[in-house]
Amino acid sequence: MDATAGSQHKPLGFVSVRKRPEQGYFGGYLIVNATARPLEFHCTVPVQPTRAQSILFGNTLEEFLCGEQITRALLAKAKLLPEAILVDTPTALCARHWFDVPILWLSCAEVEKGSGSRSHHEHGFAFPEFHRDPAEIATRTFGEYQFACLQAYQADLEAAGQLFENTSGNKVKSRFEFDEPFERIVEALSEAHPRSKAG
Repeated sequence: MDATAGSQHKPLGFVSVRKRPEQGYFGGYLIVNATARPLEFHCTVPVQPTRAQSILFGNTLEEFLCGEQITRALLAKAKLLPEAILVDTPTALCARHWFDVPILWLSCAEVEKGSGSRSHHEHGFAFPEFHRDPAEIATRTFGEYQFACLQAYQADLEAAGQLFENTSGNKVKSRFEFDEPFERIVEALSEAHPRSKAG
């Protein structure tokens, strides 16, 4: 394959934030080219909220940890600027306040609007809970995927449409699966942070 084929489009970013009750919250950021080959990867150490944070932040705790502390820190580390950043949990969407790039929550079309209810537990990881009012989330479905963003950044959904058109119509990207890079991130997080030896 021509080495330049993957450089016809700007790279895409993927952020996964998961939690393990006994260890805390973990984040990974993978940037890939148009053929889904990795260009850059960053991950965090486990983040465990303090008792004071748990009390003071209440239902907004996970959005603070996942969006402001973890996702924001991961994006700040990256050298490449992607075309868009896809996240697998809506708790990461608030990182959009600090970066001028579309940040979209990717879910399957059958996932109910704003629910954040997927219950993947690969390698002992679970999705953070999302407590924001569903009315604050804007969504749009393209094919089998549903893209969502904060209502304040509803224009980001235009980027989702562009991404879907590019991947559907471009021969190089026609087999691109948007959810597959998240699986790689979770595998990498599991390697970097194995479960406690006692477990």
